[in-house]
Amino acid sequence: MESLELAVTHLFDAVRSSEEAEALREKARVLSQETAERIAKLQEFARDVAASLQRLNRDIKSEYSKRLSVQVDEFLAAAVEQAEDAARSELGRELTEIDARAESEKAKAIKSLESYFMASPLPILEVVLTVKAGDSGYEAAVSYTCRGNVKYRFTLATQNSKFFHGGFTFALFDKKINVPVVLEKTWIRKEATPRYEKLERYTLVWAEVTDSHTIADLANAETGSRFRLVGSTPDGEGRATVEYTDGDRITNVTTDAGLNKWLDSKALAEALHKLRSELLSLEKDKAALTELVAGGENTLKSLDCGYLLSAVLKLMAPTYRAVIRDLSTNTIQAEKGEMTIAMLRERIALLGPSSAMVKDALAL
Repeated sequence: MESLELAVTHLFDAVRSSEEAEALREKARVLSQETAERIAKLQEFARDVAASLQRLNRDIKSEYSKRLSVQVDEFLAAAVEQAEDAARSELGRELTEIDARAESEKAKAIKSLESYFMASPLPILEVVLTVKAGDSGYEAAVSYTCRGNVKYRFTLATQNSKFFHGGFTFALFDKKINVPVVLEKTWIRKEATPRYEKLERYTLVWAEVTDSHTIADLANAETGSRFRLVGSTPDGEGRATVEYTDGDRITNVTTDAGLNKWLDSKALAEALHKLRSELLSLEKDKAALTELVAGGENTLKSLDCGYLLSAVLKLMAPTYRAVIRDLSTNTIQAEKGEMTIAMLRERIALLGPSSAMVKDALAL
């Protein structure tokens, strides 16, 4: 029900705005062509007059006919130039107005697409959330892969996040985890003992979260050393691995038998699990739709919302038709008011060229 409501409101609005923008672009193309044709006719007229003057000079070989030809030629050249300038100026004003309207419709279409996908209206196959450190804080984004070969991406707002508006360390979780990174022998003790790195001294530089894993890269700005933490499941049951990089040396602490026995795997997994939860909380603060691909086509660039609508209908039409069958006997309370068959027909009628396709898909 919610998906249908989102389609007939936000997605239909996007289609209408994109079709209007395309109609305006076509109008601009036609106007430009018509103006070019008018200017060409003015220039053709000037050539015809020049040819007439040449014939006149051949028929009347006198000084006054020559003077007449020069005067007419000068006047005609100035008049034609003025007419061409006026035509181009008029075209420029009209194109500026049309371009402004087209850009407005384009902005409305993108905003409608943003509102549509903000609510995750399509069956999702995969979600990937990424965070990386930037010059002015963290840049976060979430990408969705849906059934029907539709993919989209939102940037996420991090400025209001308690943990990710600035440099994140595990100290913000009140977590103090010492990770063994190398075994060392001293002259006092014959048995090798571990040298530890304090994880809370490392700042998050990149992270990725999916349904099946969590990956976090942390770096020490002073030493240049890094940690990579990997959780293969979303729970905190100790299934986490840690990799330490210092210069060219890479140590897998988890698989190193000498180091692993000194590693507090449970504390590490719990910290990574909490980091995962906080990263996922960013998903609710979507900022802007930055990528939308339907059937391999960059829809945000082409703004071919009609094709996107056809892809959505191909995927969701059976579900929508079931809802519409219920509407034929009941009035369903939707988010923006009552949804009825009459309301659906009114919304479809506003679509213009895409309305026939929608009626056929929805069996209306």
